[in-house]
Amino acid sequence: RAAVDHAEHLIGALLILARNERGLAVHEEIDLATAAEDALDTVAVGDRRVHATLEPAVISGDPVLAGHLVANLVDNAIRYNVSGGEIWISTGADSGRSRLTVANTGPVISLADAARIFQPFQRLHGRTVQDGSGLGLAIVDSIATIHGATIDARPRPGGGLAVDVTFPAPDRLRTGPTQ
Repeated sequence: RAAVDHAEHLIGALLILARNERGLAVHEEIDLATAAEDALDTVAVGDRRVHATLEPAVISGDPVLAGHLVANLVDNAIRYNVSGGEIWISTGADSGRSRLTVANTGPVISLADAARIFQPFQRLHGRTVQDGSGLGLAIVDSIATIHGATIDARPRPGGGLAVDVTFPAPDRLRTGPTQ
């Protein structure tokens, strides 16, 4: 059953990456603060402490994909943390641009490793298949790209990672595929 579940997860992740190659087909207003609240409501954080500062951060795009982006970052912050560690999640807007930041306490990560973690099938610190497919952050990068967002991942002093995703000002609502 575990192998089947892993295979289903891998196929789902690959399908998301493949669909993202076509660009955005949905343009709706999405509040990243709501997406972050939803992600936090559906995960088990274990013994980690979560610090959330969720201010409105409206973007234009696909709400399902935006939800995947937030959920994958939150899952990564939980999964690759230390026992009793901390997670910080914040959203906000400045000059029309919306921002999502997810940070954690975790193993020490080099600047070079932080630069490569968004590539498919990249795992750090000898992670095994049970730790995931190596596609979670590649999916985050793909979703950010089709939404016109930028990602900055940087190691935290003492261990862990901070990931900032900055979205452009939301455009007017559109329906149908991008041209």
